[in-house]
Amino acid sequence: MSSDDASEDFPASKLERSGLFAKTGLKVGKNYAEYLMDRATGADDPEARKRELNTQNARDLFKEFTRLRGTALKLAQSMSMDTGLLPDEFMDVMAEAQYSVPPMNKALVRKRIRDGLGRFPELLFDAFEPEAMAAASLGQVHRARLDDGRTVAVKVQYPNVRETIESDLAVARTLFERLVEGEDLDDHFEEVKARLQEETDYLNEAENIHHFADQYDGDKLVIPRPVHDLTSEMVLTMTYVEGQHLDAFLDTDPDQERRDHFGQRLWDFLHEQVASNARTLHADTHPGNFLFRDDGRLGVIDFGCVKTFPQPFRDDMLRLYRARMADDEDEITRLLYALDILRDDLPQDTQDELRQFFDRYGSLIVEPYRQSTFDFGAPGFRERLQDSFEAASQLRAATGSPHFIFLNKALVGLLNLLTRLDARVDTTGSVSLLNEALADLGCAPVGK
Repeated sequence: MSSDDASEDFPASKLERSGLFAKTGLKVGKNYAEYLMDRATGADDPEARKRELNTQNARDLFKEFTRLRGTALKLAQSMSMDTGLLPDEFMDVMAEAQYSVPPMNKALVRKRIRDGLGRFPELLFDAFEPEAMAAASLGQVHRARLDDGRTVAVKVQYPNVRETIESDLAVARTLFERLVEGEDLDDHFEEVKARLQEETDYLNEAENIHHFADQYDGDKLVIPRPVHDLTSEMVLTMTYVEGQHLDAFLDTDPDQERRDHFGQRLWDFLHEQVASNARTLHADTHPGNFLFRDDGRLGVIDFGCVKTFPQPFRDDMLRLYRARMADDEDEITRLLYALDILRDDLPQDTQDELRQFFDRYGSLIVEPYRQSTFDFGAPGFRERLQDSFEAASQLRAATGSPHFIFLNKALVGLLNLLTRLDARVDTTGSVSLLNEALADLGCAPVGK
């Protein structure tokens, strides 16, 4: 499929999209049937054949999801890259294709900008590059120049993305109902739907950018600024941020000092958000949203997926961190119930399984705070982290507050970035920040 006709193949109706989901399911089923046949006849190395099966299924899924774009592609990328819930082969395919979504053709881009801003791009900008510099799940980005000489990035949303959220989530829910048990799926899917609706409203994203630029742009971070008079629900114009994405940065073979430097920037950014009274988190912590710059500052882009936590949830998470650091088992138990991770209506064996998992995972998460400097490149930590992701994929109970969804997305994304950087991070500043936030709750501080 060429880039010129890719956009015309964007299936927008519920019937078309359901048909593509069904077609993809048949392909995956055929691949699996062939694998079972090979295994039954003893052909080939079973482990190698299973890896091949996973890769083929991932490629078939991604091929169709790039046509679906929107919610379907975003969910597929999130499941693979942010949580470790799918096999490694899926992550490899998704990472390889992260920036390979077919772009809209030039005529449709012009129409989308005219529909969103009232005029064609050549009448709005001093210069506009018709070729997309990046194309992702919900939209694509073009470089342009304003009349005052500033270089800007113009994000143009694919057609009908907002209209497909409900139908795509309905199909996704059917899949998840086969994988998990519990009565809280409604709350979890409502949380996902709410964030997706916000993410497809570029006026909302412009406000998010404004908030984060005011709070964090400076000596350590570079945040774009929105251009409000060239922004609408479907077109977002913001100042352009230079820098390399993670893969390009790692390809330069940076020394350990450089890796540690940017790892520290990432670590500090998340903790400043958690400790802030605004309780607002940049929740899409994946490699495509950070830029590694020659001047040492970290560029942060894409503020569609932003989560503001209710005060009680944020405060209980701080208390849980403190209880883990203090090994206060009674307080940990109380908070696991307060956060709906443990519930009296769950079978006892399920509660025991959940408690064991969250004790292991919680201990792993607080481990960096127990040391003044933590090495995220240490093989032992990386392996235990991957083991935790695999163990999480075996949990079939839908449990925990829906607010965990985007907290986990941010946290797991951060850990993934830090382990890929092999960064060594000074944690003393983050512990101080968290202690200040705990003091506001009337809690005693924690130490190393």
